[in-house]
Amino acid sequence: MIAWKSIGSFAFCLIVLLISTTIHSCNEPKQNLEYKSELPEVKSAPIFTAENSDGTTFNSSSLKGNVWVASFMFTSCSGVCPVMNGRQSTLQQEYSKSNVKFVSISVDPETDTKEVLADYAKEYNANPYSWFFVRMPLDSVRGLAVKGFLVSDPVEPSAHSPRFILVDKKGMIRGYYDSMDSVKVQELRNSISSLLQEK
Repeated sequence: MIAWKSIGSFAFCLIVLLISTTIHSCNEPKQNLEYKSELPEVKSAPIFTAENSDGTTFNSSSLKGNVWVASFMFTSCSGVCPVMNGRQSTLQQEYSKSNVKFVSISVDPETDTKEVLADYAKEYNANPYSWFFVRMPLDSVRGLAVKGFLVSDPVEPSAHSPRFILVDKKGMIRGYYDSMDSVKVQELRNSISSLLQEK
């Protein structure tokens, strides 16, 4: 009888110990494992202002906290730009719920008035709250391209870069992707998804 009582007491104590340990482990704060993408940090994206297609002033600093994609284009372009903007339109739809932003910078501001840009944006179903078509003086555009984003000098409109430039939530350039290459565009998708996980 004494042996059974001893075993019963031992079992009871063991159960209490297991319950106590479980409660304690549940109350322990979880480790903060902050995700960091393996994409390199190229440099800080330039801060710039421009005229938006709706006539308001666009300031790139307003994009902080968002993953965004920059590109250079012009509305009368019949080669690279339709492909680039068609793919950008698809990306905009795919990431419509993720608050990803897109900025298309005209390299032909004399032709691309705000009215022209507004009409052009409609052709690609651009959401005015997430895809901005902007213009600025050509000298500013050239400086922005070469010194700011480290892409080719659009001294002539057709000389603009065909690459998408990916910027993270903290305003760092994290990659370049050839808009003409479907494989690179898929890499861009993967990179956007990766950066969205960063805090």
